[in-house]
Amino acid sequence: MLRKIFLSVLLITGFLTLEIHSVTAQQTVIGQDNPAVDVEVVQAAVGKGGEILLKGTFDFGEKGSVTINKDVKIVGERDSQGILITKVKGGLRTFLSPLPAQLPPQVPGPKIAIQYIHFDGTQAFPIYIAYCSGATIAGNKITNVRPIVTPQMNFSVGIMVGTNWIQPAATRKYQPGAVTGIITIVDNDLDMANDTPAKTFGQGIFVHWATGITLQVSGNTVKNCSRNSIEAMDNYLGDDGSGSVVIRDNKVTTATLGLPFPSPRTPNGILVGWFLDGTGAGASNPKQNMKATITNNTVRALGETSMGMWIASNEAIVENNQIITEKQSATPIFINSGYCQIMRNKIEGMGASAIYISPSKSLIGSSNRCIENDLSAFKAEKAEVIFEKESKNNSVEGSGGKAKDLGIDNQIKGLTRITE
Repeated sequence: MLRKIFLSVLLITGFLTLEIHSVTAQQTVIGQDNPAVDVEVVQAAVGKGGEILLKGTFDFGEKGSVTINKDVKIVGERDSQGILITKVKGGLRTFLSPLPAQLPPQVPGPKIAIQYIHFDGTQAFPIYIAYCSGATIAGNKITNVRPIVTPQMNFSVGIMVGTNWIQPAATRKYQPGAVTGIITIVDNDLDMANDTPAKTFGQGIFVHWATGITLQVSGNTVKNCSRNSIEAMDNYLGDDGSGSVVIRDNKVTTATLGLPFPSPRTPNGILVGWFLDGTGAGASNPKQNMKATITNNTVRALGETSMGMWIASNEAIVENNQIITEKQSATPIFINSGYCQIMRNKIEGMGASAIYISPSKSLIGSSNRCIENDLSAFKAEKAEVIFEKESKNNSVEGSGGKAKDLGIDNQIKGLTRITE
């Protein structure tokens, strides 16, 4: 009996010790709404790593930034209704995980979580992660992002994961191993409206030049981007063949005007695949191409030349999405890649065509399968489906409308084939 009591005391004492350790391990930082204080105290906490609770309002001034170089979980407060209480105002690259000095990186980057914080009035990049071995960006709100102004164009990104713009333009390149692991971007609310949409490269969620990541972008609301709303481009498989992209259950509404660079199609909804590396092995090599699944998203693309979705990744699955475009020159689904499954999407509104397939650079625009897509509420200026020159062996099944076929050996069922 005494032995049992002794063991029970040990268990209870151990439990209490763990609880005390857990409470001690979490740092709590209270905002003073004062840039002279807030950046310094948050940086001190983040520099120690571990879990950090931010309470109240923090003012990062014009260019305040906190550098992340250790495993860290930064969490804000919510009320009983789930409304965010913690706010971080201002700053430039408010939370930044920079590249290491030695490139390519020799060791994996930190594991990073940023959750339940309202970022308001940041200049350019509220969350910028260029070096990590896993990241969770969840439940945040982003508003009033102020673009960086340059003579060529302006820049702003709500959530940036990747190594592109942090490198000098003259030496900018893919850095293998800089961004790895599981990247989860979920349930964030981004309003990226700005006063100069025709001059601003405005991105919502941008994941670029990562290595072997398991990427999930889901449940986010992204509004008023003046370039691309959700973009996962030029991401490479790991040496072991690991890597995947899933974009699902997001709600996207683009701006009406957008920056016509680097292409005249703007502003756009969801983009996956290859652009900067589109002329090389990345786009056509199955050992490098990261397969993407895009499902159950709602995209409303409002620009004159908008793309609802741009698919530049071989073997992508685009399924059960609702895509609305509202201008004559817009395109709900624009495909350059091959071997994709475009299935059971509901396409509404108006545009040049509902589905447009064309080769580009090393992207073949061939062997895609388009079935059971609902085009009944879409008005096409030219044809519901267009196969451009050199597109081959694509197939489409429909229940009315036209398919303009300028390609080779494309199979058309249920639509009227036209060739001019």
